[in-house]
Amino acid sequence: MALWDGRNVKPTIYRSKAVGEPPLMLGISNFLALSDALSFCGPNYPALDAPATPERLLMAVRRVRGEDGA
Repeated sequence: MALWDGRNVKPTIYRSKAVGEPPLMLGISNFLALSDALSFCGPNYPALDAPATPERLLMAVRRVRGEDGA
């Protein structure tokens, strides 16, 4: 097995040579950025469900703030 030493000339995300890994990391970074933003809404760390739809984001904000009715 040998690694490819050549240059990637195709216009891909960050000139990656891998298949699937960079888009996965970009999606995870968005999800973690939303979780980090939610952590500033209250004293607890949010339990954000995937997919992070606008409705689920609002439900997570309510849970973090303690407004979930429980």
